Amino acid sequence: MCKHTDFEVLKKRGRQELRKCNNCGEVFHTVIDKEIPIKITAVISYFENSKKIQLDTVENKIFQIGELLEVNKKKYFVNHIDAKRKGELAAAKDIHTLYLIPEDIPTVLKITLKMENGHLSFRAFSDREEIFSKGDNISLEGYDMIIEKILASNGYKPSAQASEIRRIYCSLSTKRGRSLNVDKR
Repeated sequence: MCKHTDFEVLKKRGRQELRKCNNCGEVFHTVIDKEIPIKITAVISYFENSKKIQLDTVENKIFQIGELLEVNKKKYFVNHIDAKRKGELAAAKDIHTLYLIPEDIPTVLKITLKMENGHLSFRAFSDREEIFSKGDNISLEGYDMIIEKILASNGYKPSAQASEIRRIYCSLSTKRGRSLNVDKR
């Protein structure tokens, strides 16, 4: 079955087109979606600093979490979508607010260390693509620890990229591991 992705426009009238497929030779009629320009609210966050902007787009444009957008010659990842329906993607017309983070911002990891007398919480920086796995040794603020569990954006995982991690659960270890940069704010 041909999907008619490679075609030639034979005739055009308004939003209607008569097309001929270059692969199978079939001639077919198509109505192009009307592109209505709209503005959507976007929040650009750089850690605790954020600013609200208006993005110009068309109402049928689909935005997806993790998608890379260019705004004012800078690149941003879509971090969260506040829309009519909760999900990983949404059409621009359904979006209340789009949350963006700069492409070059490191990921902030939330780390919980289980101790004999309670828990300690840390925040550390990591590259977005760095992978952490259960059983890895890490060192942070003088503590040597081993990763026991990783809570990712879609549940507990044995390993995940830093950009997908919501929290890392650790216990004390006798081995030194890779050292993480500590958030001193």
